Amino acid sequence: MRWLLLLVLVHTVPVIWITPVAAATAPTMALLGYAIASLFTLDHQAIALGLFALLPGLLFAGIGWVLAWLLGKAFRLVPRPIGAGLLACLTVGLLVAAIHFPIYIVGGHNSSSSSDLFGLFVGAINRSTLMIYSAALHCVLATLFVGSLLRDDHAFVAYGERWRRPFLATASATSLGILVYHNHALFLCRPFAELGVGSAQVCVAKSAGHDRRYWYERAAARGNAEAIAWLIDETPNRTAKLKWLRMGAEAGDPAIQCALYRFLSRTQGPDARTEAEHLLQLSAEAGHAEAQMELVERLTRELHRSESRELLAERNAWLDRAAERGSRTAKLRLAQHYTEGSMGHPVDFERARAFLRELIASDDLEKYEMDYGLNAAAYQQRLDELDTWEAGLAQRDAAVVKAVAERLLASRLPGPGVSERGIELLEQLASAGDTDVRDELIVMLRTGTGGADKDLDAAKGWLVKAAEAGSLDAMERLANNYMSGREGFPIDYPEARRWIEAQIAIYAERHDKDAQARVRKLRQDVAYIDRLGGYARGTMLGSDDLAKLGQNDDSQSQYEHAIQLLVGHGSKRRAEAIAGLHEAARQGHGGAAWRLFQVYDRGFPAEIDKVAAMEQLELAVANHHFDATRELAENCENGKRGLAVDLPRAIALYEGALEAGHDNRYGWNLDPSNFYHFKWLESRLRQARMKLNAQERETLAGR
Repeated sequence: MRWLLLLVLVHTVPVIWITPVAAATAPTMALLGYAIASLFTLDHQAIALGLFALLPGLLFAGIGWVLAWLLGKAFRLVPRPIGAGLLACLTVGLLVAAIHFPIYIVGGHNSSSSSDLFGLFVGAINRSTLMIYSAALHCVLATLFVGSLLRDDHAFVAYGERWRRPFLATASATSLGILVYHNHALFLCRPFAELGVGSAQVCVAKSAGHDRRYWYERAAARGNAEAIAWLIDETPNRTAKLKWLRMGAEAGDPAIQCALYRFLSRTQGPDARTEAEHLLQLSAEAGHAEAQMELVERLTRELHRSESRELLAERNAWLDRAAERGSRTAKLRLAQHYTEGSMGHPVDFERARAFLRELIASDDLEKYEMDYGLNAAAYQQRLDELDTWEAGLAQRDAAVVKAVAERLLASRLPGPGVSERGIELLEQLASAGDTDVRDELIVMLRTGTGGADKDLDAAKGWLVKAAEAGSLDAMERLANNYMSGREGFPIDYPEARRWIEAQIAIYAERHDKDAQARVRKLRQDVAYIDRLGGYARGTMLGSDDLAKLGQNDDSQSQYEHAIQLLVGHGSKRRAEAIAGLHEAARQGHGGAAWRLFQVYDRGFPAEIDKVAAMEQLELAVANHHFDATRELAENCENGKRGLAVDLPRAIALYEGALEAGHDNRYGWNLDPSNFYHFKWLESRLRQARMKLNAQERETLAGR
């Protein structure tokens, strides 16, 4: 026994990492064999068992003894000083070799994985279990060896004898407890598993080998959710997997219901899709965060098509529930929504910070976060960005204000006040003199693009400010809008002329060809406005003056108002103009009746009405309108516009017109501007009389 212990101690002390090998093969097996044999009668079988277990130890001990005897004999032949030196050199050489030569540590002695002494020490230190085991084994072996050298009456031996039985009892109880603990599936779970307890069957399955699936299937048949989940994961066949998925879903497991939803979503057919949506709803209502996020994603896709506010409210409710259940995806989405004011959420930097802090506090990253490199550092960067935004907004930093405004206006389905806040920030920059932002703001408000609501009044205000600040583009747009009445502007020719002349003044100071061509074009626009004034027998009125004129009830004001609309407003207010002409004609204004005759006789195709035209012509003549009188006289003379030839009436009309012109009746006179008309009337009167005389002669001849 002493030789055995000495061999173990000497063999394992220099290289502690060999302890499991040395102690578990030769010496420990010998001790174990002897101990087992000692429990029974020392018959031949027990002695043979002990010798068989002791044989490797005896072999190693014999080899060691022979080598030591030969080495000792060799050193005795060498003089003492030289022998001592050789022994020292041998010791140092072996130590150097142990330090620098590789020692195989994986597999057998033919293994290719090796390390030197330092590497083995580092590996052993990093493996605390190995170090504790080695230290404890060496302490036990050293204690046994020291005890074997002491006399039986030594105090230490007596002390050991006193505590031997308690120690053995404690060690035995501990060993038994460890044995039962590591084999609880066999000793504790197996009996209950045989009785049909599902949790015990799962316990046996976890420790089982080839029959693991058998026990999991038995537990699944009992409705054990853990067993069903294992079978789902470990069943590659789709048909078999569907069986376990349905079993778990019917058992009410939210996670399995969500998994079955994904499985059925890939299956064609309306019935499968209907069942999948029902399972998703059940799983989400049961509080499964992944199902809730799946529902959020589905509603989000529907929002891309409909943008329904009801769907948006439902989607946000599920998103909040998923965040409450701990979904990191939901928290990240909410942080983004509260930062940008998107998807129906208001801008709330503090709430966005709260969600980002929750994400930073937890290191349990989800797969998509790892795929996109989202981690605590990325979330901290977003927090720093929010701090920068708030500081920049407080200090009115132009770059920060513009960045935040663009972010808010780019929000999809913005929450309450988000677009307004973005426009407000852009207006701050525009008011501070940023012309680029001002022009961008005008376009956004005019067209309702870029996240802004269409607001023509606001766009008009900024356009006027830009023009007053000297922007030629703004002046041109103002002039065009005042002439055409587009983009919420009233038609106002004086205002249009003012901005055209402002452009002419600026371009006239330049001497390049483009500026000169631009001046010519603008002067043509001025001439066009003047021509419109001539058609209206005056000047074109501004929108305010025209509105005031339309409030007067006298026939002349009604006529002038209608003519302004008819000449300068095109089809926009033509119906209003015709109604005004009718009112003026009803009040006895001949000019209004005459213009109505022109409208009904040769106006737009939808307006032509020959009967109404003749009625208005007769009304104009009755109100002593010169042109109407001349027109009707010619129609009576030649039988035009559905009238029969009536030379007496034609002659009477011609004579009445000439007479009114000579005595300046009804405002007709013979000044140079209309002298030609009266000469024409005299000519027409002579021809009419000649026709009447010829007609009378023919009548007399016929008689």
